[in-house]
Parts: sequence; C-alpha cells; structure tokens
Amino acid sequence: MDLQVPYLGFPNHVRLANDKVELLVSTDYGPRIIRYAPVGGENVLAEMPPREGKETPFGEPWHPYGGHRLWHAPEHPTRTYWPDNRPLQRSIEGNTVTVVQPVEGNTGLKKSMRITLSPESSEVTVVHRIDNCGAFDVEIALWALTVMAAGGTGIFPQAPFRPFPEKLVPERPLVLWPYTRLHDPRWTFGDRFFLLRQDATCKDPQKIGFFNEEGWIAYRRGDVLFVKRYAPQPGPHADFGCNTETYTDDAMLELETLSPLVRIPPGGGAEHVERWFLFAGVDFGEGDEGLRAAVDRALASTASLSG
Repeated sequence: MDLQVPYLGFPNHVRLANDKVELLVSTDYGPRIIRYAPVGGENVLAEMPPREGKETPFGEPWHPYGGHRLWHAPEHPTRTYWPDNRPLQRSIEGNTVTVVQPVEGNTGLKKSMRITLSPESSEVTVVHRIDNCGAFDVEIALWALTVMAAGGTGIFPQAPFRPFPEKLVPERPLVLWPYTRLHDPRWTFGDRFFLLRQDATCKDPQKIGFFNEEGWIAYRRGDVLFVKRYAPQPGPHADFGCNTETYTDDAMLELETLSPLVRIPPGGGAEHVERWFLFAGVDFGEGDEGLRAAVDRALASTASLSG
C-alpha cells in the first residue's frame, strides 16, 4: 500500500493494489475513489480535474472531480452540492482504508467510505456511511455515484420477459426525469438488458431510474467490463422508488445506487454497501447474444464472491 501518491494535480492519494487491479483514494478532497483499473491499465473511472465548478452559496465551487462519490438523496439544488474540496481524515488497517469528510456545515451530516481490496481478486467492497452530527432527525437515502470514463456503455438488467397472457401484473416502474427522451439514440431497450451509450457528441443529458431486484449493473468500455453488485433492500425509496439510476452527458456516464430512505437520529448513522469487480480482455462476441454471454459469465463468477 502506498500512502502519498500524486495524481491529477493533487499530492495525496492512498493506493490499494494487488496483482490484478489498483485503486487510488484521495485524501485531499472527497471522499472519492478516483482510480480503479487493471494494474498499469486505463482508468475505468472518469477523471475530471477541477476547472470550472458549480457555484454554491458556501463560498467555494463544487467540482465534479470524477471517480466515485457519496451523496444523499433526494437531490436538491443547494443541499446536495456541499463542496467536497477539503482534506479528509484517513485510517488504514490491512487492505482497508477509511476516509472521513468534515461535517457538512449546512446539513450536519458527515460522509465516509471504508474501502477494502481483496488480496487476490479485483473485488472491492465499498461501505458508504453517513452520520448525523446535527440536532434533529434527518430522512435521506445514501446515494453512491460511480462516474465512468467516456466512450462506454452502461448495462442494466431488464425484468424477465413473459409473453402475454402468461403474466398480467406489472413488473416494475421505470422512472423518467423531465429531460429524459426515450427516443434518444443512446438508449437501447432489449429483452434481457437495456443499455445507455455514452457519446461525446451528445451534450443533452439523459437519466432513468428503477428498482433493480437483480442487484447488479455494469459498464462496458472496449474489452473491459466493470460490474457493481449491491443487495436490494425493502422499504420506501427516494425518486419514486429507485434503488438504481443512470445518467449521461457528453463527458461521462454514471452508475448510481441508492439505499432505502432511512431516518437518522442525532448521533446515529446509516450504511450502504457496494461490491465492485473488473474484468479485462473480455470477449464480447457478436451482437446482443455475445454481450449477454459475456455479462452472464461475469455475473456467475462474482455471485459467490459477493455473497
């Protein structure tokens, strides 16, 4: 483990690595995982060094940075964009690094991530935590957003197809945002998956959410496949019942997961867990069948690892 690795103009990142993959976790800003890649290979996460940021009323801009971050839902134009530009506390134990953000001045919430890399495989466990350091209960969903590098395709499971009239009740809602256009050519809806393609020539954003009972989403970029697993949880969810969302614009694509809405009392906290896997040199074969076979192989190989 390397403790002070410079990257993207910032001096301090913790590097976790084994023979297969490497991660960089910033301690200068965040909490953010800014790199996840085959050792020495291309970063599957987007890299967006600070340039112009979203203006906030808190005296400093909010920068995208890229990588993987933690928010709380539902999204709010002010509350959500508390700047994560300040140094973090860190602690290290074995293959695990924990990074803790200073308390948000506008909400009294404190975000942290506990990140563990398997010593032998590409598996990464990310435990997202939000603690309530304020004086009142808050009701939020923990919202984990992975910003993927441009030029790939998000892959999302469809509910199992059943011909009419074999099953007559609806399977799940599909949640649309006001700027969503289902005729946008970046969307592809098939029987096994629906896909969202990142396109640098398409500036208009697109977003969809749904409740994902299968507990996985993925991203294909070249011959690399990123898989994110998480456990669907009962209970009310934000955004009309979403535990999964995806967003894209001309710079990147996001794979987003959400915990159920949880009421956190003062002094309490809540957690949301994801497990990541990375596959390089994947044979995606031809067309829909090749993609399906490649994804199914990856899911089968991670099912026992992710428990």
